Amino acid sequence: MFEGEGEVLTKLDNTREMISRKKYKPPYSFIFVNVAKDLELVKDENGGDNVITDRQKLSSFFKILADRNQHTYLIADIFFDIPSDHDNVLASELRRLRHVVFPKHLSDSGILPSVITVPSAVADYNTNTKRFSKFRLIYRDSLKTIPVIIHEELQHVKYSTRSWGVFCNGSYCMQPIAPRYYIKPEQFIDSRDYPYFNLGDLLILSGDSSFYDQFLKNRFILLGNFETDVHATPVGKMPGTLILLNTYLSLLNGKHQPSAWWFVTVFVLFFLINLYLLFGEIKIPKIPDGKKWWQLFINNQVNGFLANFISIAALCLLITIVSDFIFHVTPHTFIIFMYIIIYQGFTKYYNAWKKERN
Repeated sequence: MFEGEGEVLTKLDNTREMISRKKYKPPYSFIFVNVAKDLELVKDENGGDNVITDRQKLSSFFKILADRNQHTYLIADIFFDIPSDHDNVLASELRRLRHVVFPKHLSDSGILPSVITVPSAVADYNTNTKRFSKFRLIYRDSLKTIPVIIHEELQHVKYSTRSWGVFCNGSYCMQPIAPRYYIKPEQFIDSRDYPYFNLGDLLILSGDSSFYDQFLKNRFILLGNFETDVHATPVGKMPGTLILLNTYLSLLNGKHQPSAWWFVTVFVLFFLINLYLLFGEIKIPKIPDGKKWWQLFINNQVNGFLANFISIAALCLLITIVSDFIFHVTPHTFIIFMYIIIYQGFTKYYNAWKKERN
């Protein structure tokens, strides 16, 4: 994604919402549980101090869930990389807990170890711009990410990899995908469209006999750090837990599987671009007196680079806007950009050379 393209897509996203005037209807009853204020201090193997999520409170919360296991699903966006004195109790509760997934993280040497064995899936994303834009569905051909695991478990679909792509129930998937942002932080932090609690505050309410039925039964629970685990996205800063949820919702709504009309539209746009590149007017460079061919080449490149860059970037942006606004699919614009640059350069000098020969 080019610099500034994210902001354009953000405005496009807001414009689409204004035009449609449709409020998103969530498929589940969500509840957000923040652990940022419930921390404890532990020593690592070198004697250093480390701040981790309070595992006693986590044990209490997981026990409440495991005693009934009537929640829809739980994304527990917490990684157990440092041991604590309460891990045995926590691990025993987790063994009873169903419908849950924790994150695991990758390194150059493999999967980073967790001090507690938990059901887990990859929660990482790659970026070269320090801004999240696209989420990869499967790493290293077999390591599925959290959104994929949830989609498989709740919708009973099956993801697989082949030599030329990722497939869901045999249908081709975009890899990676730019998720739709169905739920934004302000919807549960400011406007309270969704229930939002700090973990400690929620546990205080657990003594009430109606607590479970009111807050946890049949709920899709998002447990994570919503204050410091935040990432830059095209729609502003967003907690990592919410990125995982929005990516899953994008899979649920089929945004990873482009329709046949999307392929037709992109083909037509590329066909028109190719017509322009092949049959557009080509100015044949002529060597002025006193200048050598390499001086002419450098002069032409310097003078025409900026205008050429802007025109090609505009074509890429047009394809992106049409694709995103109509089909909700964000294409790989860098690939499109390089395709046009190479194709244009080849046809320009080939046609000029051919005309000179004739």
